[in-house]
Amino acid sequence: MFKRRSLLALAGAVVVALTALPATATAAPHHSRLGPVLASHTDSAAPHTAFAWNGQDVPLGTSKPDGRPHVSRVYLTFDVAAFAGARISAATLRLQESTTADCAKRAIEVWATKTATADPTWANAPERERWVDDFTSTGPCVAYPSFDVAAVVRDAVGQGRSRVTLEVKVPWRYERDATYGRTLSGYHGAALTVEHNQVPSIVDQHRYNGGLACATAAPYPRLDQHFVTLEALPADLDPGDQRLGSALAVDFALWPQDDPAARTEQRVPGAETTRVARSQFPADLVTDGRAYSWQARVTDGVDTSAWSPPCHFTADAADPPTPAVTSTNYPLDGSGWAPVGEPGVFTFDGGGDPDVAGFEWTWGEFSVPGCTSGELNRLICPDRFAEPNTVRADRPGGTATVDLTPSGSGPVRLRVRALDAAGRDSEPATSLILVPGSGPRVSVVGGPPRFGQDVTLEFTPHADVAARTVDFTYRLDQQEPLVVQAGPDGKATVTFRADRENGHRVTVRSRSDNGWTSDEGSWSVHFPPWPGVTSEVYPADGQPHGGEGVPGTFTFTPPPGWSDVAAYRYSFDYFEPHVEVAAGPDGAATITWTPPTPGWYSLSVYAVRSDGTVSTYDATYSFGVAWPE
Repeated sequence: MFKRRSLLALAGAVVVALTALPATATAAPHHSRLGPVLASHTDSAAPHTAFAWNGQDVPLGTSKPDGRPHVSRVYLTFDVAAFAGARISAATLRLQESTTADCAKRAIEVWATKTATADPTWANAPERERWVDDFTSTGPCVAYPSFDVAAVVRDAVGQGRSRVTLEVKVPWRYERDATYGRTLSGYHGAALTVEHNQVPSIVDQHRYNGGLACATAAPYPRLDQHFVTLEALPADLDPGDQRLGSALAVDFALWPQDDPAARTEQRVPGAETTRVARSQFPADLVTDGRAYSWQARVTDGVDTSAWSPPCHFTADAADPPTPAVTSTNYPLDGSGWAPVGEPGVFTFDGGGDPDVAGFEWTWGEFSVPGCTSGELNRLICPDRFAEPNTVRADRPGGTATVDLTPSGSGPVRLRVRALDAAGRDSEPATSLILVPGSGPRVSVVGGPPRFGQDVTLEFTPHADVAARTVDFTYRLDQQEPLVVQAGPDGKATVTFRADRENGHRVTVRSRSDNGWTSDEGSWSVHFPPWPGVTSEVYPADGQPHGGEGVPGTFTFTPPPGWSDVAAYRYSFDYFEPHVEVAAGPDGAATITWTPPTPGWYSLSVYAVRSDGTVSTYDATYSFGVAWPE
């Protein structure tokens, strides 16, 4: 969670203040090497035949392999669709010669033609569109000719064409001169190397300030001066620029609308296209009530986008005043008790200060408002008035009246603070309220709870609200709350299986027909880790029963969680040895014992598993035998 006023937590990114943004590239562009999708040569001696270039050396210019002249031209078609939208900074056609007729003579030129859809023939060659470049160096005898074809590739990409066709030939005045003839290497073939870069951009729909969407028109959102946190999502179609660690960096610019020259710029390096870049501006950079604009741009180290359209906000640097709190039926100074069964009617007053948009209250301590990370790692900051325990004033600086029920009993404190449109809060107003206990009484129906058996509890509301109780909300252990309707007498019962070895705890509140909710009542039971012992004739209730010579039955049940009980060992006197009795199929055993004399006895009972292991703890069942009257 991001605290609204924690600058470091909110920033979430390293920012660099810029007095002059770099004007030169700091990263290399991208390079791609393409092979032709169509490659062939023609022969004037076979004007209607196309000769595919499939790895063999091919002739260029005039040659006489059979004693008669053959004039050849090479046609290469490249697919440049992948560069759509990219800026082409260089493109080079690269060839390699394998033989030359005369090392002192070389003239090779490249023309751009209409795009070929099949390998051309001498008689059906694509129409030339423009001369592109030539290579006439006679330095090395066998050379590596290269040609600048950037304009051709750039125009094709700009016009939305996916392919370019290049014609490689000897210039017309030398084309039939066999001394200018040569062959091109089939092993190396032809390649088009392209230096390119997609110009990055800012995604307009993913610009945010203070966790709120960019506002391009009034009314502008109000931002806490401690929360001038700007976010923008960069986009770049080059895969190498999309990863963490690329050269992407986002620049943010912020300025007062009435003073555009007072512009502050910050850079967030190491940006990614899958998460927003975030920049935190210092609180002392903005002034209360002043309108500000901001924009963003992105650079990949080679190209920089245009600045995005501006977003706007109004700065808020002042806390609202502490509200006044009054109540028509609850004493707020501890001078008297709050009535049982009545919600408190409280009025919060902003005192006419237009900075007060509403109020927040609590019976405990206020939580720290904050933001979470959402899609694209952007800040998600909920509307303060969408959160619990908040209410809007009837007008700026006005009032709000709410019905509230204290969550506990005894001296409790109601704290109320004012909120403004930017989410800033005032110092709280604190009221001391004396709340009488009102929780329902919880009692067990039937005998004492036993592990593995059903337990029935009865809920009885406070006497002052019994006639108006409509239902009870209760929670068994850590389970989800459940609701049970009240009967005509205001009471209700619930039943559950006692199946937790450590016991159970139930909490409950009653609700009246006017919406009032009681204090919490509770009940709990603990199951000790030893056998259970019960007796109808001699109950362990602290009173003597039966009498000398009056037999009584004692029933032993397994310790909580035991599914394997073979026997029990018991003794009615610590000085007598324990006697063992077998358990029945249900794991219980019943014995009959007749007290020899009146007085008090302690029955000790251990459980025994089928493997002979004995329970760590014994049950001590104390009871009294009555004296004769």
